[in-house]
Amino acid sequence: MAAPSRFLIRGGRVVNDDSSQVADVLVEDGVVRALGRDLLPPGDAPAGLRVLDAAGKLVLPGGIDTHTQFPFMGSRSVDDFYQRTKVALLGGISPALAKPGAPYSLWVFV
Repeated sequence: MAAPSRFLIRGGRVVNDDSSQVADVLVEDGVVRALGRDLLPPGDAPAGLRVLDAAGKLVLPGGIDTHTQFPFMGSRSVDDFYQRTKVALLGGISPALAKPGAPYSLWVFV
């Protein structure tokens, strides 16, 4: 069994669909467990907790692309599946779904 993954994003501007606030975000095993100011006093990180300083940065949820086409209607382009998934990640898309029956019929978690 893998060790639990825990990290704290400290002091970033957390942006949601209807608000934003400067806050900390505690994530355990890929799930946001807590959101608020000063969740952990500076210098008090317990063993196994990775702390990321996000002061002056935006903390945004990953988007989900539910309509991905790799390639579109038989077209060809100079980029490929791997290049397009890297670009999606850089644009904030965390998972993408290619429809069943498509050449790439799978969930892609980048």
